[in-house]
Amino acid sequence: MFGRLQLYIIAGIFLFGILSAGYYSWRSGIEGEALLEYNQQQLEQSIKDKAAMEKQITDIDNVKKEVEAKNEAEKKAFKEKLESISIELSSKQVVDSDRPASKVLKDTVNKLKDVVK
Repeated sequence: MFGRLQLYIIAGIFLFGILSAGYYSWRSGIEGEALLEYNQQQLEQSIKDKAAMEKQITDIDNVKKEVEAKNEAEKKAFKEKLESISIELSSKQVVDSDRPASKVLKDTVNKLKDVVK
């Protein structure tokens, strides 16, 4: 019923099917490995970037603390200076030598007082 030619054709188709399946399986494995390697590299880079970002955040926090400490010291020095000026202005010598100021001087001081805020 089957001739030799038909048997060769069926065997050829069967062999071609096996070889094609093997090739595509091999190719899929290679692509999977390449994808895994790429994902691994991306993960490693992400970890490096995260570590660098954490270092930058730590550095920024340190600088922030330094600036806050400097600010507090300057505030304290400024308050002390204002207190000393206030004490000096309240002293008996200054009060005794006090006299009315001109309107121009008063207006200037009031304008400057608003600017400092």
